Amino acid sequence: MKSKRLLTELLDYIELFEQSFPNDEELSMKSFLIFVQSMQEGTEESPTSAIRPANMGQQHEVSIARHLSLLHRYSKGYIKRALMASDLLQSEEEYSYLASLMSGKSQTKTELNALNAMEKTSGAEIIRRLVAKGMAEERPDERDRRSVLVTITPQGRAELMKVFPQLHTAALLLSAPLQEQQQATLDFLLHYLCGALSTLPPAKSDSDLAELLRTLRTGAPSH
Repeated sequence: MKSKRLLTELLDYIELFEQSFPNDEELSMKSFLIFVQSMQEGTEESPTSAIRPANMGQQHEVSIARHLSLLHRYSKGYIKRALMASDLLQSEEEYSYLASLMSGKSQTKTELNALNAMEKTSGAEIIRRLVAKGMAEERPDERDRRSVLVTITPQGRAELMKVFPQLHTAALLLSAPLQEQQQATLDFLLHYLCGALSTLPPAKSDSDLAELLRTLRTGAPSH
């Protein structure tokens, strides 16, 4: 009978797993095990007995948003300190755009903006600064003359190498309080969250947030 009870609980976890990640058809066994581990931490209850009142979900959503905002502030502070190792890189955005070109493959401005979740106008200004400082260069896209390709320069690569050690330390600071399994769980959840949000257009000052939320929940394109 113990095995039957265990199987029932396992099926409950599988159902929750599928509900939590409805659009991801290729989640691995490793992802499932991390998910179960995260559910088990801090509770001896089964998934079905852990159901909370409806308003508890809203409290979780507000708490998640607040803590992500705090983590962003901590992260920006650490990254700003790390960038002091460079004479040219002055902002987190400049670093992230330049790091997106580190592989050496040219990217269009549209691709760079999408990779960094930045709207067109702000992205164009960041690229302009990188080019003006000699860390990136632009050239016409031979496949599409309406597009411009952006490539990292040797100077840009050298500036990245200056800040990488400090940025690595900053990354360690953000995750140091967590155990290895907790780090794996957080990495998995953040990867999934960013992947889902990347399907939406960048939010602008006139964006309808309710429409963005409907798009994310239904998978239908926003108009």
